[in-house]
Amino acid sequence: MKKTFRYIALLAAQVCTLSLAVAQPAASASGTADADTIARHKFQIHALARAFGDSIVIRWAPEEYVPWKYLNGYGYTITRVQKGVEFREDTLATDIHPLPRREFMSRFAETDSMAAIAVELIFNKGTGLDQTQSAPGSAGSVMEVYDEQQNMFGFAMLAAELRPDLAEAMGLRFVDRTAVRGARYDYLIKPQVPDSILPVWDGLVMDVVNEPADATPYHTEIADSIVPPKGIILTWPKDRFAVFHIERRDNEQGEWRRINEHPYVPMEVTSEDVIGEQPNKYLDDNLEPGVYEYRLRAVDPFGQLTAPTQAHRVELKEMVPPSPPILHQIILERTDTMTTARLIWHKDTLEDDFVGYLPMYYNANLLYGQWLPLRNHMLAPTDTACTVNVTGLQTGSIAIVAYDSNGNVSASLPQTLRISDITPPQIPLNLRGASLPSGEVTLLWSPSPDEDVMEYEIWKANALNHDFIRISDRGLRDTIFHDTISVDANQRYIYYCIKATDYSGNASALSAPIGVPVPNFEPPTPCRPDSVYSDDQVIRITWIGSAEADVKWHRVYRRLEGEQRWTLLAVVDADQLTDHKFTVEDRPPYDQKRRYYYAVETLDVLGCSSGLSFQKSFLFQGPRILDIPVKLMGEYVRDRDEARLTWDIGSIPEDCSDYYYVIYRKSEADDDFRFLLSRPKDDVVFADRSLGKGQQAQYYVFIQFDDGRRSHHSDIVTIKHK
Repeated sequence: MKKTFRYIALLAAQVCTLSLAVAQPAASASGTADADTIARHKFQIHALARAFGDSIVIRWAPEEYVPWKYLNGYGYTITRVQKGVEFREDTLATDIHPLPRREFMSRFAETDSMAAIAVELIFNKGTGLDQTQSAPGSAGSVMEVYDEQQNMFGFAMLAAELRPDLAEAMGLRFVDRTAVRGARYDYLIKPQVPDSILPVWDGLVMDVVNEPADATPYHTEIADSIVPPKGIILTWPKDRFAVFHIERRDNEQGEWRRINEHPYVPMEVTSEDVIGEQPNKYLDDNLEPGVYEYRLRAVDPFGQLTAPTQAHRVELKEMVPPSPPILHQIILERTDTMTTARLIWHKDTLEDDFVGYLPMYYNANLLYGQWLPLRNHMLAPTDTACTVNVTGLQTGSIAIVAYDSNGNVSASLPQTLRISDITPPQIPLNLRGASLPSGEVTLLWSPSPDEDVMEYEIWKANALNHDFIRISDRGLRDTIFHDTISVDANQRYIYYCIKATDYSGNASALSAPIGVPVPNFEPPTPCRPDSVYSDDQVIRITWIGSAEADVKWHRVYRRLEGEQRWTLLAVVDADQLTDHKFTVEDRPPYDQKRRYYYAVETLDVLGCSSGLSFQKSFLFQGPRILDIPVKLMGEYVRDRDEARLTWDIGSIPEDCSDYYYVIYRKSEADDDFRFLLSRPKDDVVFADRSLGKGQQAQYYVFIQFDDGRRSHHSDIVTIKHK
């Protein structure tokens, strides 16, 4: 399960739904976003107040990233209602916002990392849905943006909780210094964002009596576990607090002192973690044996320390193990019915608390990770030899384990107990390899889990359908092997596999083969265009790729004339091609003046690049005649002795340039329509006074754009002089 960060933010007790969290773009401290993208959920402002007698501090926070970003721009108003004999309502502050970036940065020192984090969180717009590692608009893209927003919000609320000065600079804290001692007040934190933009409930704190407050109590249960030889892990349940100070007192006397230099903030937990299930943990290390008392103080939402918890007592016993013995020799003795092993060892130092030895046996196949005692009773500290029964055991490991009175143990280096068997060892695992430009190949693998492996064998082939041959010498015990291959061969990989042989001559099967790239660092030959085609709908280019065996990828790029940056259109796997040919179709946006350029970069298996190929260019202007309706109407106006035309047009596409109207006429003497005149785009009326009595003419009109495109012509209108 993916791990996420958990931040116990000031007052943000609940998280809104995913769809709401990622529906809006991240707004700046003074910006807004499109209201249509916000789901109709009404957010809550959580608020608390603490009285000090001479003042009252109000702290608040939105419940989620979305309202926090919006309200950083719109701000808050603080209203106070005095209760009691005299009912009075006062507006204490309006337009509470985070400080502007320049003022924020000038208020705090350059070395104040917490302030720097707060500035970045407030003014950073964050990652957009089109900037994620996942495909834009996909579920993965949405989750990436959502996770980042929640982390930013959690960090911001954590900074405000730790530092009252930051909370005030972030627009999340207000101090009422006009409150009368002993008076009772209600406080209203009103968001200034309109409901039509983002619906948010007012924050409300009621019945605040202005009397000095005691420190917040903190009741929690502390547990412990010992980490040998000098460590104590303290654990306590996760609760409403996010930041802690850990205090310790040695030997149950003296002064309490804080042992964590920086405030302790539990950060990384699994996504299944909920309050109370996974505890907070803190390691106190490098301690001497003795008795220690611990207590906790938490940082409350006002940046103040709570009262300490009850003391928790821990006794750390001596956990230094005895010095290990040295196993010198294993002597096997066999009869028809029994096999025994004579073990001989010594130990240089016999500590005061040292109590004796046990011989232990290990075989992964028989014991599944457990060591088996070979004696029922511990041997005396002065013993240096013993005989154990190993009848029925397979080849494995033997060690002599030393114990002290506190249960601490040490062991000799294991020695191999070799007993004849007919079981082959397991196939070696994790075979991997790498090549150098010189042709040197290094192979690595994991040691066999079988203790009786005598040697490893390396096998090699030029292709998977070839016979593998052994290339290693006898007696290879290491888990590393060096080979040298030719760098001139036109092939992509050299293949290797491995097997293990034990002392009884049993051999494992060959491992699955691996391919090591042949180190050809010469760049591959660039692609070249084979055939090209374009019309007003598509651009199609067929490319011929390189025939080198190590070519792996072709990257197809496009750029627009006048631009420096290339756009990646496609990545073609060379292994999937026939005759090294591939075709790419593109339908870029129309451009009336600039050409599109196409090129291909070829990469081999080692990542060597051919560079960009020969560039092929196209002028992709799209259809020249646009489907824009033009409706022409006309009549003869007798009192003005003129043929009058007027016309209506449909909507003009946004990508079109400026335009004008062109009128064509065909008189009785004309064989075809002739250009008459053009009119500006704001003039849709034309009067023709050139018709003689009894004559008639036909007309049509169309739209002409400055970039050369035009519309279909209108319907044809016939007008006769009356």
